[in-house]
Amino acid sequence: MKIPRPIQVLLALILYIGLFAFIISQVADVLDFSSLIQSSGMLLKGAGLTIGLSLASLASSLILGFIIFLMTETESVFIKTTAEIYKEIIMGTPLLVLVFVVVYIIGVALGIRNKMILGFLALTLYMSPYMTNIFDGAYKSIDRNQFIIMDLYKFNLFQRYRYIILPQMLRPIVPGLINNLSGIIKGTSILSTIAISEIFYTTSVLSNNSYRYIEGYFVLWMVYLLITIPLSRLAKSFSRQQTY
Repeated sequence: MKIPRPIQVLLALILYIGLFAFIISQVADVLDFSSLIQSSGMLLKGAGLTIGLSLASLASSLILGFIIFLMTETESVFIKTTAEIYKEIIMGTPLLVLVFVVVYIIGVALGIRNKMILGFLALTLYMSPYMTNIFDGAYKSIDRNQFIIMDLYKFNLFQRYRYIILPQMLRPIVPGLINNLSGIIKGTSILSTIAISEIFYTTSVLSNNSYRYIEGYFVLWMVYLLITIPLSRLAKSFSRQQTY
């Protein structure tokens, strides 16, 4: 007898809830969240900075990623190669390394000392090639007959993107954008290494002051899950809608 899907989903949820409850029951005697609760204002401020910085980085990397995408689609070998080299360099560099390169090498060379700006720049540079890949995938999903029609009516580059290409790319890129936002939110934790007061850095400071490290990391875990799980479900919802 086949178990109905809703019951199987419920059983899976019960499994994780039971496991979570068991773990909490084993460590409940040593947990003390009072100091973190008293500093909830700082935690909320850190979470707000994390979300705000992530949204700004998403928007800027979206723009830069689209520019890189256009460069990869040009007929100029120089421009195309420049874009490809940029993608290879950035995608081959871990975010932690890129943050230090941007802050302590590029920032020094350009005379920029503001670590918030430099952290924002690092996130933008890091995510832009992934945005380019999203645009590339959406572009390749367009029916080839559309390009024949554009050639037939002699559309220029602006007309091609304004009336045909971009409208058809918007829907396919939404799930990827949501997933990238989730990735950026988790990536902001790296900025704690340069003392930017996002949620990871703020929680670490509070934990160090109160010596409640387990509680601090537990709160961090819950905060990231509360943000990223809904984003993941939203991305999957958009993906399912595109299949119908």
